[in-house]
Amino acid sequence: MKRVQTLSNGIRVVADPMPGLQTAALGVWVHAGSIDEVDGEHGIAHLLEHMAFKGTKRRSALALAEAIESVGGYLNAATSHQRTGYYARVMKDDLALGADILSDILQSPLFDETELTKEREVVVQEIGEAFDTPDDIVFELLTEAAWDVHPLGRSILGTPESVRAQTPKSLRGFMDRCYRPQDMIIAAAGAIDESELMALAEDCFGEYTSKGEGGKRQKAEFCGGVRQDNRDIEQTHLALAFPGVSSSDEDFFATRLFADVLGGGMSSRLFQKIREERGLAYSVYAFADGFEQSGLFGAYVNAEEKHIIEAAKIIRGEMEAASQRLDESEVARARALLRSSLMMGLESPAARIESAAGQLMVYGALMSPEEILAKIDAVTMADLKRCGERALSGKHAVSIVGPGDVAGVEAVFH
Repeated sequence: MKRVQTLSNGIRVVADPMPGLQTAALGVWVHAGSIDEVDGEHGIAHLLEHMAFKGTKRRSALALAEAIESVGGYLNAATSHQRTGYYARVMKDDLALGADILSDILQSPLFDETELTKEREVVVQEIGEAFDTPDDIVFELLTEAAWDVHPLGRSILGTPESVRAQTPKSLRGFMDRCYRPQDMIIAAAGAIDESELMALAEDCFGEYTSKGEGGKRQKAEFCGGVRQDNRDIEQTHLALAFPGVSSSDEDFFATRLFADVLGGGMSSRLFQKIREERGLAYSVYAFADGFEQSGLFGAYVNAEEKHIIEAAKIIRGEMEAASQRLDESEVARARALLRSSLMMGLESPAARIESAAGQLMVYGALMSPEEILAKIDAVTMADLKRCGERALSGKHAVSIVGPGDVAGVEAVFH
């Protein structure tokens, strides 16, 4: 059973033993992401995550890699708009090493100028790789159209210019301001002992301090708009977004369920209408993303240019139809898919610590699997109808990568 305890400096610790496993997942999450960047810092949250592995006062970049790989372990990190996570996967007897390495990279990073010069270019290559991936860029453009100048509308990676402008001083400034004990969570799952974990957390992180003021986040207001990258490619990629709800909103699970009914599996409306019945596209789906204070509901399809307008009309038509009438059978299928995807994810130690950290940051408490399932099961037809009507009642955002009549697509949703 998961439990949350708090170190004397305010860092929260989640222990989630999973009997029978031989491995453990350990992570540290910081309530800081690209949304906390100020002018001149675009991309710094992600670059900082990269630089954490490029040397500390005790270990070089190579020594960090050798230390974890010598025991068959794995290190990684990820940055989102709202938080940054650093995590290790190790055998059960190597949990202390994993904790020591994570503590080292978070408390004693060197931010060496030579390493930074190289890593800036690595991130610039990552930006270029994303730009060459149409189904990545179409969502970058979509969030830009949805949120306009708010940080949620900017790429997490930054731009080549903004990344190359970062310095050791700017990295330390962001870390000092945003990496605070009260905004940090340590979570471990798998082959762990709770008492051992608490002792390791106190030993490795108990003296972590910061006088930073934290991020100054403002609620993102859905703006809507149109973006197109009219590049010469075979397939046109179309993404649509409408106002959604935050991850703490009472309609969060209803919105997720409505998205699954619309385009969450092979039996969903969009998959059946666009792919199976018309043969217009290979890939089509709907999504619901919740942030702390806002959210997006939307759909994606890629197809030949000549099919895009028709696909857009079907998406609009099915959204309207689903808002007016849903069959019990399709809702039951979507509910089963959502239940199983959430529960299957909890069979992985890495997924469990990610989920626990997210719940603490969003709700301030942990939710049991039974509580999550109860919320899914409590969604009514009226809730689903409300979610559909909300999406259709306001502004919309449209993004296209590839050739296509963007004005024609936008006209479909007016």
